[in-house]
Amino acid sequence: MDAAQLYRMLVFANVVEQGSLTAAADELGISRSMVSQHLKKLEARCATQLIYRTTRKMALTEDGQSFYHYCAELLQLAKQAENATKPQDKELQGSIKISAPVCLGEQNLISHIGEFNKSYPKIRITLLLEDRRLNLQENNIDIAIQADPAIEPEFTSVRLGQFDEYLIASPGYVEQHGSPLHPDMLAKHQWIMQASNYLPKSCQLQNSFGDKFKIKITPFVSCNSKHGIVKLVQQGLGIAILPNYLIEQELDKGSLVHILPDYHLGEGVIYAVHPFNDVTPPRVRAFLNFIEKRLLPDTSIV
Repeated sequence: MDAAQLYRMLVFANVVEQGSLTAAADELGISRSMVSQHLKKLEARCATQLIYRTTRKMALTEDGQSFYHYCAELLQLAKQAENATKPQDKELQGSIKISAPVCLGEQNLISHIGEFNKSYPKIRITLLLEDRRLNLQENNIDIAIQADPAIEPEFTSVRLGQFDEYLIASPGYVEQHGSPLHPDMLAKHQWIMQASNYLPKSCQLQNSFGDKFKIKITPFVSCNSKHGIVKLVQQGLGIAILPNYLIEQELDKGSLVHILPDYHLGEGVIYAVHPFNDVTPPRVRAFLNFIEKRLLPDTSIV
């Protein structure tokens, strides 16, 4: 059976359901004469009359009634197949696997999942919180939230927002060691860094006038968790570099101090990366649209 014959069967089922050739033509988006041609070819292929047609009414023949039973099932299956990929919001279903850095996921992303579930209650969510970048294809990841992703032409990137990095310390540390007034003074201070060793690292600061300063710092305490670094800083162990979204509440409460506030270490950008190009599954598109408007819309991300 060729595709044309299948289409004629769908046309026939629509004619019966709509009650007229004109109504079926409107439903299918084709002309009435085209509907009539499809029916004639279908009857010729079946070698029997399927519909009695007069100027006033239309009725199924006995063969038409038997044939319609199967065509109606075919039409129903076609509608179900279409609804599986393009249902209404409340009916969107399936699963989405999302990866994100640990800190961003725990601090921001997770807090929005409940709201997303209320809008799309049938979509299942899997969250992979990893600081290392995961291979999207090997791990079947639908959306990877990343900072400054490498350019990969086979993937699509959606910009979500940006973040800034601050030099921060505890009030106790500042009281004991003093607050540096210029980048040149930073090398003399203790540093808490996200690192796995104690090797010196270089970074560049820039003030509001555009002046740039390069500094080299050596970790006094190393930790692989940004949340862990916050707690170490609060104990007065040193100065750290952390994203502003993570420590803004602590800065407002006064439990942390912004060191050299006129100097910036540079801004980072967050993207949602996904492997879908021409056709993005509706459930994935729904999450992208949702999170783009909510994930730190006023400031930043990491």
